[in-house]
Amino acid sequence: MVCGDMMISEFVDPKTGARCHQTMVTMRDGTRLNTFVFRPAVGERFPVILQRTPYGIAEQDGSANYDVSKAWLPAQAEPLSGSILRGWKNITSHGYAAVYQDTRGRFGSEGEDRVYADDASDGWDTLEWISQQPWTNGRVGMSGSSAGATTTYAAVSTRHPSLQAFWAQVGGSSIYEDVVCEGQSIEMERLWLWVAKNIHGLSASHREAVRTRAGLSEIEMDEAATRALARYERLDAARHDIPAYTSSEDWMRLPLLDYPDFAVWQPFLNEIISHPLPDAFRTAHNFRDAIEIPGFHVTTWYDIFLTSVIAAFTEIQMRVGNQRLWIGPNDHYFIYKEQFWPRDPYFDWFGYWLKDEISPLLDEAPVYFAPISWTDDPQGYKAVSWIYANNWPPYGARKVPLHLTVKGALEPQATSVGSLEYIYDPRNPVPTHGGRNMAIDPGPLDQRQVELHSNYGLVYRGEPLDAPMTIAGTVYVELHVSSDCSDTDFIAKLIEETQDGEAKLLMDGVTRAMLRNGTDKVEYLQPGEIVKLTISLGHIYHTLEVASCLRVDVTSSNFPRRARNTNSGNLDLAKDSDADIRKACNTVYHGGETASQIMLTVL
Repeated sequence: MVCGDMMISEFVDPKTGARCHQTMVTMRDGTRLNTFVFRPAVGERFPVILQRTPYGIAEQDGSANYDVSKAWLPAQAEPLSGSILRGWKNITSHGYAAVYQDTRGRFGSEGEDRVYADDASDGWDTLEWISQQPWTNGRVGMSGSSAGATTTYAAVSTRHPSLQAFWAQVGGSSIYEDVVCEGQSIEMERLWLWVAKNIHGLSASHREAVRTRAGLSEIEMDEAATRALARYERLDAARHDIPAYTSSEDWMRLPLLDYPDFAVWQPFLNEIISHPLPDAFRTAHNFRDAIEIPGFHVTTWYDIFLTSVIAAFTEIQMRVGNQRLWIGPNDHYFIYKEQFWPRDPYFDWFGYWLKDEISPLLDEAPVYFAPISWTDDPQGYKAVSWIYANNWPPYGARKVPLHLTVKGALEPQATSVGSLEYIYDPRNPVPTHGGRNMAIDPGPLDQRQVELHSNYGLVYRGEPLDAPMTIAGTVYVELHVSSDCSDTDFIAKLIEETQDGEAKLLMDGVTRAMLRNGTDKVEYLQPGEIVKLTISLGHIYHTLEVASCLRVDVTSSNFPRRARNTNSGNLDLAKDSDADIRKACNTVYHGGETASQIMLTVL
């Protein structure tokens, strides 16, 4: 069938009777995006659920980009999996039209992939196209997971009048401030492994655009793709090295800019890591600031996007209301398992906002969370003890400070004045082991093996608890510090030491010293100058048992979760080479007017 100048493949699903077709939707600059539409078997006009993803709307090997009969569906064994949520068969069976779309420069779509930079405007243009179709009743929702959640936040931020509600899980609502540039450092592990792993999904038009601009032949592009895959496999395998990551030439390579083969296929990687200061580019990716409709936000306690999802809920709830926040245990990927969920509220949510159906969700408290941050038995986990709250942190949570002492202790009151120092050598960083990671091993992993590092940093240990302690909310560390370099990173970890000596990583965070106030003002460290900085560790709900100890570790590297600060004082660390590396002697101060402390939120 031909519609205008576009070929549209169409079929009727023999099992459900759903009417399905493929089309190319034209954006404002003439770029056409590959789009699948699915309508229920009966009826003419429907509420619509739109989902936009960089991961492919058909076979993810790229073999059937335009074949709507091979549109993506979750596996029967994992019905809640995927960047596209619930699948078109489930959506149409509930009386909605489903729309899938490959994002710009991905799989079957034209244009060049610029990693979320075009998803707000492309989202608006797609919503405008939907609003003009005869099969919509004018009420549209959006949903997505991970990258699909970020594209959802982006489109929702445009305030298209047809959008009534959205659902976003484990994705970034302000991708640079919360994730890529968290603490003004460069988040590295996800960027490198995610970019490399997704080269295969870059579209033919993307390939041609970057090939022409780089002046490469088709053969050279193919060779670069082969090398990129091999490099990805080496990067991924480096977790098994001893020591992990830091003995890998691929991980340790400098400069970060123009990273071999990755930047050939995805040159926007250079753009991503070249905004050390808050600027217009980063602000344009703060999607939550402009959102004004009901939203359902879901994350996990060890999700790399945890802080971004909670910030979206908190800020939009305060400004608009009608938001929901669910938080479960474990990592980014556990959310795709049925056992993660107390129940599946997806169609309750959209039923209320798009179809005027009665929903119990609207009578429940807006926050619902798991009272454990991690389970070592995810397969056997049952979400039966989740807790409702009207806000996050929950009612009754209070701030409790513990002071870091010169004797390496954690105490309720500041004690004697003094300082402790350690050496940070960027050529020998402390390896990442656990935490809110996405592409490398996450979770509350035992830190004893990384403590053996020759220049690990400082350790502050509290007394064994004589009663359980529940941390429920934000945690941050305030340090008074100095360095013999004009810039360096300070990293803090919150650790639970159990009775058997295990050192479980609960939370961690980073602050780049010369950008310590989080603004566009550069404040170099001066020799002998003591400055105050704050390190946010994020959010958690976790109960420490009797006889466990709280511990705070202070160091200056967590690699490759964070790219290394070379201590050079150069603003744009992505440009630094091995020649820019400086070894730093970093000092933490205690007591009196230069007290350092951790601020817990406890119940």
